[in-house]
Amino acid sequence: MVINLHCLDQIQDYDQAIAALEGFVEELVLEFVESPEGKSYLKAHPEMEEYVGSWIDNLLYFGYAYESVTLPQMTKDSIEVIVTQIFPNKISLLDPEEANSTIPELMAFWQFLKREYKHPHAHKIIKFLKQVQPKFKDIMNDPQNFGIAKSFMMAGIAQGFDMTTEEGLLEFQQQHNQKLRSSDPDSLSLNLGGLLSGLDLVQDLGLPAESLQAELSSLLNEFAAEMTGEELSKSPIEVPSVSSIEDFRRQFQAEMGQKLVEKLPELSAEAIAILKQQQISKTAPGTILQDFQALLDFIGDKGIAVSGKRHLIPMKSLAKFNQQLSEPIQTDLQRPQQKSYPSINGLYLLLRASGLGQITQKGKKMVLTLNEQLLTNWNQLNFTERYFNLLEAWLIIANEEMLGERRTPLNEGTKCLQYWSEIPPQGQKIKNYESQQNLRYYPEFHNLALMKLFGLVEADYGKPQSGKGWRVKSVKKTSWGEALMQSAFRGFVTQEIIWGEEEDTTAIKFGKLQPALQPYFPEWQNVLEIPEIESEVGVYIFKVTLGKVWRRIAISSQMTLWDLSRLILNAVDFDDDHLDMFRYKNQFGRTIEISHPYADGSLFTDKVKIGDLPLVAGALMEYIFDFGDWWEFQLQLEEIKTDDLRPDYGEIIASKGKAPQQYPDWE
Repeated sequence: MVINLHCLDQIQDYDQAIAALEGFVEELVLEFVESPEGKSYLKAHPEMEEYVGSWIDNLLYFGYAYESVTLPQMTKDSIEVIVTQIFPNKISLLDPEEANSTIPELMAFWQFLKREYKHPHAHKIIKFLKQVQPKFKDIMNDPQNFGIAKSFMMAGIAQGFDMTTEEGLLEFQQQHNQKLRSSDPDSLSLNLGGLLSGLDLVQDLGLPAESLQAELSSLLNEFAAEMTGEELSKSPIEVPSVSSIEDFRRQFQAEMGQKLVEKLPELSAEAIAILKQQQISKTAPGTILQDFQALLDFIGDKGIAVSGKRHLIPMKSLAKFNQQLSEPIQTDLQRPQQKSYPSINGLYLLLRASGLGQITQKGKKMVLTLNEQLLTNWNQLNFTERYFNLLEAWLIIANEEMLGERRTPLNEGTKCLQYWSEIPPQGQKIKNYESQQNLRYYPEFHNLALMKLFGLVEADYGKPQSGKGWRVKSVKKTSWGEALMQSAFRGFVTQEIIWGEEEDTTAIKFGKLQPALQPYFPEWQNVLEIPEIESEVGVYIFKVTLGKVWRRIAISSQMTLWDLSRLILNAVDFDDDHLDMFRYKNQFGRTIEISHPYADGSLFTDKVKIGDLPLVAGALMEYIFDFGDWWEFQLQLEEIKTDDLRPDYGEIIASKGKAPQQYPDWE
């Protein structure tokens, strides 16, 4: 069997490539196992019989997802980054000895590629793997190399806790709390990201609501103490009654933001003078307005087709748009994605967070277009108003989910605030790519690029090394950045702004920083006004798809999502004895979830009417039934019949295909 190693190079869409990667790896591992190299490896490591290929899978996935290299493009340098930086940062080992199988598997794999496929860089890669093998176990288990999620997991594992269960997580939390109270110098050092990653695990385990408040109060205060250096007894954080991990995340983010803001220096007379003297133009204090306008012009009246489920700018368009920026990003990656251009990624984030950019479906394609009503509003704003509306979109509204990434509890303002407080007065020197990896997590590359575009920092972008991406050599706060960030972040506290209000799109209003900044910028009079999506009364026609099976359902706008869920289940002859939820992307690219009445959540299916949803013809929605078996239905709103006003109407009007059995294993 001969496998086409270049098959991923022929796929332009990132999501399609990731989906194809699984099958590609499976075929490659099967061939490797039957090869002389694979057999020799398994003979030396019989304990890996069931797990062979896991490290090959990790290598190819992280290579493509993080370094934008496919297997044929891999070199000694890219392998070094993946093995010595990404592996220890991302992969948690339940037993440190598990690292002993990594390099032998990869060496055997590359020996196989050298013999069978004549990979041009295999010889140098094998030589590097031999060199790194004696120290790889230490690299994988060195806490300094851990990422934020791995830090939380490994800290608990190191103490002997079973971090895969609710009981283990809670026991670990309680012990850590006790160590903090007793001022034990050996207390574990957990960070904000580690806590929030841990919260994801706790949420997945279904922590009972009645035990949340006490545990979360303790957690909140211990992490606040670690991050701010403040003793709990001096300024404890009060945790109100919460019913879900999501409620706690919001409370935590608000309280931590306030604590970090309180550590900022007072606004000096010099800083006030800087604010009053600054004139906002297309290119000052940074080029944000010029480059954002370039993005609006690039999208134009017709819009541009976007890629996959992430709805990002297609790879074929990135290089062209990059050259239109005031400072094009230099990269030597062979297949750069949107995140490979941090400035473009940041500008795209502002486009979605401001509401100016919206995703619509035209035929079978998803298209990024401009909201005409909001664009008219934007064009009427002066430069100062545009600058500060974009600043609010970034620091208050934006979240990485708008970039197609996994939903995170921290918005971009929180990340920037944490990083801002850590930049030394003399600036930060980034010696090499290894040191630069830290910026990938805090504040993240796109946020650092935005800091420069807004004129908040001076950042020296160096020339990338061969086969590598964006290079940052130094970062230093500007006097404008110091003054603005102090004033803006203090404005958050003064105005009691709760970050992450995007859960309810009707709550998003610009101008929240006006009270803090308008005294220095009296020309800031107007703000972007998010147009409301008016609900339509009538009968909604949904096409509901499950695999190759579909049903067409008509339902009145006066009926609830609960009613719609019963129709869907009846249409496929499923029992309705499990929890479920609907979810869709709002106009900002954030996921809105509407839960079963008996599940945790803030919106419930028996309370939300079909007509309450901000949906237009072509809009997509998902229906998830049975969180154990995870039946995932795709819904598309085909049309709204506004002339049909029957209030209690719901019917299955068309169908195709035989529905799968709900419990096939029972027979």
